[in-house]
Amino acid sequence: MSPAIFALIMLAIIVALVIWNKIPMNFILFVIPVVFSLLMGYTLTETSGFILKQISSVMESVGYMLLFGLIYFTMLTETGMFDQIINAIIKKIGKRLNVVGIMILTTLIGAVAYLTANMSTTYLICFPLMIPLYNKFKLNREVAFILCQTAIAAMCWLPWGIGLIMSATMAGTNAEQLAVASIPWGLCFIPAIILQWIYFAYKHRKAYGTLGLPEGEASVHEDAEETVDKPNARPKLFWINLFIFIVVIVALSYFKWPSYLVFIMACVLTATINYPKNFNEIWNKSAGTFFNVLIMLLAICFYLAVFNAEPADGSQMSMIASLAELLEKTFPGFLMNYIHIIFLILCVPIIYFVPYQLYNALYPLFISIGATFGLSPIYIIAPFVCNLALATSVTPMNSSTYVGATLCEIEAEPFTKHAAPIMFVTNLVVIITAWIFGVLHL
Repeated sequence: MSPAIFALIMLAIIVALVIWNKIPMNFILFVIPVVFSLLMGYTLTETSGFILKQISSVMESVGYMLLFGLIYFTMLTETGMFDQIINAIIKKIGKRLNVVGIMILTTLIGAVAYLTANMSTTYLICFPLMIPLYNKFKLNREVAFILCQTAIAAMCWLPWGIGLIMSATMAGTNAEQLAVASIPWGLCFIPAIILQWIYFAYKHRKAYGTLGLPEGEASVHEDAEETVDKPNARPKLFWINLFIFIVVIVALSYFKWPSYLVFIMACVLTATINYPKNFNEIWNKSAGTFFNVLIMLLAICFYLAVFNAEPADGSQMSMIASLAELLEKTFPGFLMNYIHIIFLILCVPIIYFVPYQLYNALYPLFISIGATFGLSPIYIIAPFVCNLALATSVTPMNSSTYVGATLCEIEAEPFTKHAAPIMFVTNLVVIITAWIFGVLHL
């Protein structure tokens, strides 16, 4: 049996178990891929090697950053710095601030924060800052996550972004040229973002009868004293904490220093300055936020490892490579000219169930087919650079989804089920906008 057939059966089982919703997602991803690795003829030792290699790769690229980033921003939230910033904003803006303004702020902060070119870091910057406002105005935090991710997607053309570099590598194109070709797609997100604001504002007004402060919400003056009542709040150290925070952002976005080292130093400084007498207590409390994320991160590594597994001697294809080959053989010939557009339209529902790396693996296939119709590789791949990011935040197959959900204080799996249809529509709006303005040629 070919690896593609094994892959399809494995995907069908995982999808069925996810829909059944009786077994935790991480259990499914720990067990099912290992079983299929053994069925494909790999030994337990080989399977372990694939998994350890994948874990090492993921931890090196994002895991350590997530660990210390979550600790730092949880610790910073404990100091009350973000509460004080929000209180100052509310005092300054007063009655002029409403739900629409908060949604616009979320979009702007998400776009600026993605200058770090890392989704998880963007969540770490945006959500701790905005959570107090979401709570005050009763804004659904699933909405906030969707708005932030859409802003991230619009900025994914950054030439130093990991996603763009991976796409350029898989497609065999120049990263800078691909970035230039992707910028128009980023601009096509503007109508979609505005429509999201309108839609979510309508839903919020329908639910609460107002776009302003809900009836009975604490006044600005009452909120101003809120951080004083928190046992771990350090209002007198606000400016020191803010300075460290700004240094962290500059170090990540401008100097591109290793993120995990930046966060480690920020953790040590913040804990030492704010909690010199109970350093261990606050450190342990903050570190607890990473546990659930780590478990899911490891589970995803099991899944990706088996999906990408192939013997060193090349005697057997990986599941991803075999699926790409099967697609080329079975896809209707009259649609081949539009295969990349079809997969672009369907990227949100497909990536809900399979890793986004599948799309990267299909790029050579798309390019070879497009070449027969006179389409350049950059023309084929540019649409995926930004639009694919809409899908990666609303899938239980991506570790950054769990980071964002944890920071938004929501459950990841229910969120992905609610958000996926909205992102599917958002993706369609972007594609239609690109077609209208001549960015996409049919």
